[in-house]
Amino acid sequence: MSKRVYRVADGVDHVAGAKVPANRKVTLSEREALYDLSLGRITPVRAKQIKAVAPDENGGER
Repeated sequence: MSKRVYRVADGVDHVAGAKVPANRKVTLSEREALYDLSLGRITPVRAKQIKAVAPDENGGER
């Protein structure tokens, strides 16, 4: 069963029966997250998008 990282909404101190850590991020399975997700108490954290770097005039990266 794969797990995903979720950001916890302000004012929420427990998610899936556990206390929310100081960084406001929790790692849950889809089943564990379903209830809190349906109430809007957590939102999935998206993977950071990698910014493409254009090559310079010499063919190297800037």
